[in-house]
Amino acid sequence: MSEIMEYQMFIDGQWTPGSSGDTMDVINPATREVVAQVPRGTKEDVDRALASARQAFESGVWSGKSVEERAAVLMNAAMLAVANKERLAYLEALTSGATIRRTSTVDAAEVSATLLLSAMIAKELPKVEHTFFSPPWVAPMHSYWKREPIGVCAGITPWNFPLILAIFKIAPALAMGNSLVMKPASITPVTTLELAKILSDAGVPPGVFNVITGPGSSVGDYMAQHPEVDKIAFTGSTEVGRHVAHLAADSIKRVTLELGGKSPIIVLDDADMEVAANMCLLAFLFHSGQVCESGTRLFVPRHMQDELVERMIAKIKKMVIGNQLDLETDLGPIANQEQLNTIMNYVEVGKEEGAQLAYGGNRLTTGIYEKGFFFEPTIFINCTNQMTQAREEIFGPVQCVIPYDDEEEAVAMANDSIYGLGGGICSTNAGRAQRMASRLRTGTVWINTWHVLRPDAPFGGYKQSGYGRECSYHSLLAYSEVKHVCQDLTPDGSEKLLNLLIGSNR
Repeated sequence: MSEIMEYQMFIDGQWTPGSSGDTMDVINPATREVVAQVPRGTKEDVDRALASARQAFESGVWSGKSVEERAAVLMNAAMLAVANKERLAYLEALTSGATIRRTSTVDAAEVSATLLLSAMIAKELPKVEHTFFSPPWVAPMHSYWKREPIGVCAGITPWNFPLILAIFKIAPALAMGNSLVMKPASITPVTTLELAKILSDAGVPPGVFNVITGPGSSVGDYMAQHPEVDKIAFTGSTEVGRHVAHLAADSIKRVTLELGGKSPIIVLDDADMEVAANMCLLAFLFHSGQVCESGTRLFVPRHMQDELVERMIAKIKKMVIGNQLDLETDLGPIANQEQLNTIMNYVEVGKEEGAQLAYGGNRLTTGIYEKGFFFEPTIFINCTNQMTQAREEIFGPVQCVIPYDDEEEAVAMANDSIYGLGGGICSTNAGRAQRMASRLRTGTVWINTWHVLRPDAPFGGYKQSGYGRECSYHSLLAYSEVKHVCQDLTPDGSEKLLNLLIGSNR
């Protein structure tokens, strides 16, 4: 067993232990070995971090810098992220169960790309905008408006994509001049703490960026309702997101929520079956299905169901399920025991409700799987859109195949969900696919692909999949307030508009 890494929280530019002295274990989900320990934060730690963030914001040490100065620091951070990409990729894979093949090519690269893009967009956003509308019945007025930082922001991230979902909040918040306190998931806090070092080394001043580790039920809830928090950004389940929104409502905090999904895939009757099989596998097996926008409702023409599923199963049998640190591994472990139990429960519910199990359905427990949280890819066929597994987010490698008879029925069932995060269409007819994409009530629609989240394109959900958008210039706008300044330019004080409005010239 390798040496256990020990981390501290990052508050006011310093590494500091928690006030309680208690720690939490971080494990490798493939072996259940403890690989790191972090402080179990308390409300007192949150108070310290938020006080530091507030002082930094009010001092202007970051918020008062020019956008060019902030962008230069973020670009430095991007370069440092590139220099540390191997360590970031290793730690992300080790603690989240993601394959090292993915974290080294996607996750680590997303960090630097998002930092760079946020810096570039911040410089391109108009610093000041003016109005040119001046009707003759209004006195000469000069109006302009500008964007200003919101203040102290808080970010709460889940365990499935710790790096990417953290940087989606960090980069735009800092680019717009805010101070920020991050609370990563209890089981995957390590890479967010590594980002704190990168940002500090890049030149982000003390207090501007802080990281608190601790349970969401105490530390996260306290942050969500704390009077020093001006905006909160949360990624996680719809159930918890609803709770966070309630906590934030009393003080009318700005809120961005990226929540759950039950994304539909519609395979059209003109689809290339090889493309369809690959797309459908990617949609529900990427990161072992532990993805909010996973495509887990597969709508396929009734006469094509058997052929498509057979192709998918044949490909699954060739996949390597194993240790996520092996470059040959296609699917790593489930992140923790609790999530593994949830997946197994949903599989049993599917059987009880009459779905036909075509493949999988079992936890892997022998040989290399003995100590880890492994579950095999699972496909149910001949499902209906009213079954529990088609209505609720499973967050695991479980596909629900629903046959349909015509296109109208497919679209109606696809939209019949409380969620609206992602969706996809497989077709060889580009125009037909585009027309159908416009009918899906989802924040993202993929055509003949899946899981493409670009830092230059907005990401977020319709309906109970959340509100607000991350990535692109939309995310930067969400971390700013708009101030309108209006000045009466009438030279003669007696002729100013305010005199007319209150009748003071009588």
